[in-house]
Amino acid sequence: MKKSSTFCILFLMFGFSCALWAQDSLPKIIIGDIHVYESADSIVGEGIQGNVSYDASTNTLFLNDAVIPSLWAYRTDGYFKVKLSGNNSITRMISCNDSCAFFGPGTLTLGNASVGTALDCARTDYLALTEGATLEITASDYGIFTFYDDIWDSIAHYPNLVVDNSSLIVTAPYCCQFIWFWWLSECHVVAPQDFEYQLDSWTYLSSGTIHDYLEIRPGTVGLPAHETADWRAWGVDGGIRIDDLSGNQTVEVVNILGQTVCRSKASCPNTFIPLKTGIYFVRANNHTVKTVVN
Repeated sequence: MKKSSTFCILFLMFGFSCALWAQDSLPKIIIGDIHVYESADSIVGEGIQGNVSYDASTNTLFLNDAVIPSLWAYRTDGYFKVKLSGNNSITRMISCNDSCAFFGPGTLTLGNASVGTALDCARTDYLALTEGATLEITASDYGIFTFYDDIWDSIAHYPNLVVDNSSLIVTAPYCCQFIWFWWLSECHVVAPQDFEYQLDSWTYLSSGTIHDYLEIRPGTVGLPAHETADWRAWGVDGGIRIDDLSGNQTVEVVNILGQTVCRSKASCPNTFIPLKTGIYFVRANNHTVKTVVN
């Protein structure tokens, strides 16, 4: 009996070690049938055209006038980034990362009329387009599938779509599945025309799914400009300055991934919040403004 118990423990320890080894040995991304761990040079393979490279240290895929048969961003945590230059195309993409962002100024055509789901990011909390990116999606079923299952962590997740001065065009029977919060900055919804956007809660009022066609374009600011609020916020070197806040006013600062990086009470009318370089949304007194910290 003692030998049997010892054997079981050793067997379980061996299985656990193998699982850890397998996790560490998995590729960061899969392009077509190419398993990629790191690639400073352009990746080549069947169905791959143009310049394609990957920086594992920043989890960033670089596409320059590239054509890819499929992309699977396997890494199950962290922030996956796609930097677009020129005109690019991917037949189908799967992202298993917590966050996924497309950076411009290039264009990405994703899917086609025969692809069931063009962008499958069912375990991604934050999906973002920024820096003038253009994402054109076509699918026969779901354009963007964001339904987050809780099989692995039993935690409720609420997918966010961030569009900052960028374009998103989706043609599919179901354009976006279960987008809970819409962060629209320096852009506006062209279609559907009856799109009801609740600014204070960043929600789409009609339903979780938009049918047939969705078009978001740069132009009209989706969040109110500084002068429309009774206070001002702007980015400076090393942080954000806020003026004219009433005493004891709650200030919330959120990054482009929808993550709250600061929430505090303003103790005086003039406030400085130290932050790293990036794009942030500052919210106070039911107004939200976008700021850029250099």
